[in-house]
Amino acid sequence: MARKRGKKPTNTLWIFCEGEKTEINYFNKLKVNERISRMNIKVQSSDKVTDAVGIVKYAISFLKNKKRDFERDDLIYCVFDRDSNTNQHLEQALKLAKLNNIQIVFSNPCFEYWILCHFEYFIASCSPEDMIRKLKERLGDYQKNDSGIYKKTKDKIETAITHAKKVKDKYEKEGIKIISRESNPSTYVFKLIEKISELKN
Repeated sequence: MARKRGKKPTNTLWIFCEGEKTEINYFNKLKVNERISRMNIKVQSSDKVTDAVGIVKYAISFLKNKKRDFERDDLIYCVFDRDSNTNQHLEQALKLAKLNNIQIVFSNPCFEYWILCHFEYFIASCSPEDMIRKLKERLGDYQKNDSGIYKKTKDKIETAITHAKKVKDKYEKEGIKIISRESNPSTYVFKLIEKISELKN
């Protein structure tokens, strides 16, 4: 059914994630915790599509097939990691996203870096396995796809935003693109978190 409009428009913030459950678990728990009267949050898995261009194309195709639920002023975010994407693939994804009014939420090397930002300002180049080890040091029992990760870290979310922004500023001063393989480590998750916070006010 198409959404009804009252005095205050109720639109949807669409979040498209890779097939990995870590991101999906995180944003689903955030959705439940952050109740926003004028914005629905819908988290969608891209299923088996994991490359940057493929995820953006998946979001475009998905929303074309959901015309009764999707409206022009809805917000669309595609969340994905560096993985094996080349800089050329990342640039293609970024261009395609801009053409379709989609925001890119990129993490390098992986989403877990956003979680680590809750605990420290970390700027050493690393692998996804390094991130898991660092989080185990901080959380003890951390496992990838942890369904309780949002609850475990939400009280430190302002710290995470501060650290992630500081890293972004560092790369920008050095002339390094965030959405590239060279921005290791970095994350744009804070942009999505800030948008959700903005909608609460």
